[in-house]
Amino acid sequence: MQAKYPPPAPSIQFYFTTECGRNFQWAAVSMDSLLREVTEKGLRIKEVRTMEEQKALEASIELGKAYIERELKESA
Repeated sequence: MQAKYPPPAPSIQFYFTTECGRNFQWAAVSMDSLLREVTEKGLRIKEVRTMEEQKALEASIELGKAYIERELKESA
């Protein structure tokens, strides 16, 4: 008979920047567990968001860059 273990909690992918300027991707069960794990490693978080939020931010930055490039080409 197999032992029954509870299924692992789903992890969330986070993206964060530390106070010293390093960028990390980190999987954790929750924001609280992320903060606890990172603090135990001796890191101090400056800014944190989920990977979904990070990808949306990067997409918005790319759209802004494309808009600026298009405007510069049209004005030349």
